[in-house]
Amino acid sequence: MHREITHRRYAWLHVVAALVLLVSVRPLSCFSDEQAAIEQEIVREEAEGDYETLLPSWGREDLRAHGLNLEVIAINDSWGNVRGGNKRGVGSLGNMNVILEADTEKLGLWKDGSFTLWGIWIYGQRPSDAVGDYQFTSSIDGPQELEPYEAYYEHSFLDGRITWLAGIHDFSLDFAILDYGLTFINSSLFTPSTITQVPYSFYPNTSWGTRGVFKTSEETYAMLGFYDGKPISNNGINTIDFSVTEQDGLYSIGEIGIKGNSSSGHHRKVAFGAWHCSGDFSDISGLNAHSNYGTYLLGEHELWKEAEGSDQGFGAFAQVAQAQPGRNFNSWYYGGGLRYQGLVPDRDDDIVGVGFALAQFSDEAREANPGLESNEHTYEISYRAPLNGWLTVTPDAQFVVNPGGNPDLANDLILYVRSEIAL
Repeated sequence: MHREITHRRYAWLHVVAALVLLVSVRPLSCFSDEQAAIEQEIVREEAEGDYETLLPSWGREDLRAHGLNLEVIAINDSWGNVRGGNKRGVGSLGNMNVILEADTEKLGLWKDGSFTLWGIWIYGQRPSDAVGDYQFTSSIDGPQELEPYEAYYEHSFLDGRITWLAGIHDFSLDFAILDYGLTFINSSLFTPSTITQVPYSFYPNTSWGTRGVFKTSEETYAMLGFYDGKPISNNGINTIDFSVTEQDGLYSIGEIGIKGNSSSGHHRKVAFGAWHCSGDFSDISGLNAHSNYGTYLLGEHELWKEAEGSDQGFGAFAQVAQAQPGRNFNSWYYGGGLRYQGLVPDRDDDIVGVGFALAQFSDEAREANPGLESNEHTYEISYRAPLNGWLTVTPDAQFVVNPGGNPDLANDLILYVRSEIAL
């Protein structure tokens, strides 16, 4: 009994230390399209069982036994802008993630609850500076900064049929996301560009919010979220503002969908969503506007399996999204792609994919910016290869047509090698 109490005290010391570390950091941020899907994917998978890390565990097994799961994940994009865009050149962009999850039941508190603390450090050279693109070719693109990213409590009810969370949260990790889009590096294939063109509560500008998920059946679900409508300060997009005011407004987002396996055992997902912000913001003409909205429809389907019960096979996905005409620079988005897992013999977990992302610029944006091209569209090919339990490497190539819609920029070719390391 004494030993159990000692371990609980030891666990709570780690919780307090992590809270002090994350909360004490000055929250500096800048608007970027999206966070890489990789972080959330790795965290959810590794929290469920044993896994490998590059560095020694340093007591992390003992923490897990008492309800605390600590993850350190380093993502690095080495890139080379081969032609076109603003300038040719090479660089490296990194994203360090420290995630602490606490299971309330294992901590001796109450059942069906968990706390999540997530800090990020973005460093290196931004590829968007070289490309000049509107849809960032790297989903971790952002300014150099160290900040708290997520801090929330989540609880489940009715044997997991209902889950609810509240705190600082990135809604794009739950809404408008497809599993097949995680194969790619381009940010729009993670979250449609119409949703992320105004800095609401997503990477790296997160703020207060709450989200509920309701499983209406084994395959159908509904999600609803409410967030601070303006997570940045009036001084610019480099500083997060955690205060909530009437001018900020309320950002609301809802999604209904079907996710599961078809009668033939093939994975599928179809989702429809809509969002609305009641706050004030500057429209494409630089005028003050009130309220903004958009919708999206997306889906994915595994078309063919190598064998029954196998994960290897061929699938496709598609995305369509729009934002309120007359107020948004990017009025429509169209994306999609194909992916094959296990194409290379004896490499069953490798995924090869080809994707396409098109951001359509509104008529009002073109009127306000004479000479602006009608759209920017990007073609991407990637190959995601887990080399061992702690290292995954993704060679990637993207060809950007009309970067940023700027007629003075030539079509761009940028090459990547992304590494994901569980430290």
